[in-house]
Amino acid sequence: MSDVRGTISVDVAFTDSTTVSGAQSLKTITLRDATEYTSGKVAIVTGTVGTSAVTVDVGNLDYRNASGSLVAFGVPFPIRFAFSSSGSQLVECKGGQAFGNAHAALLSKNNSVCVSDNSGSALEIKVLSTAGTASYTLVLYGT
Repeated sequence: MSDVRGTISVDVAFTDSTTVSGAQSLKTITLRDATEYTSGKVAIVTGTVGTSAVTVDVGNLDYRNASGSLVAFGVPFPIRFAFSSSGSQLVECKGGQAFGNAHAALLSKNNSVCVSDNSGSALEIKVLSTAGTASYTLVLYGT
């Protein structure tokens, strides 16, 4: 049996300071979340994408655990996913049909990492410019 352990962390912190007439004003903005996972399933999908969308069918991934056994995600499909793309091309990762007309989309370039929740069974990845390619990594976590 596979033993999954992982953490998805987001830590955003900015300070904005200004001095006017000898008085300093400081504004601090923080967003933080860290969730540890000690059970469940994880899949890593990597590839290269261009302007034509690549569809990742979460329900039909050929995911194998550390012991080599085939593992399928149960319903609901992965609840968390992290997405990153390399290079200077802006790459979009959006939920498929499960979102209807309101597609949730994450954007990445230059190895920035985006994290979101998803209840859909498919994700579409594509470069948003008129030409070019980029490498991507998608990490899916579910039960």
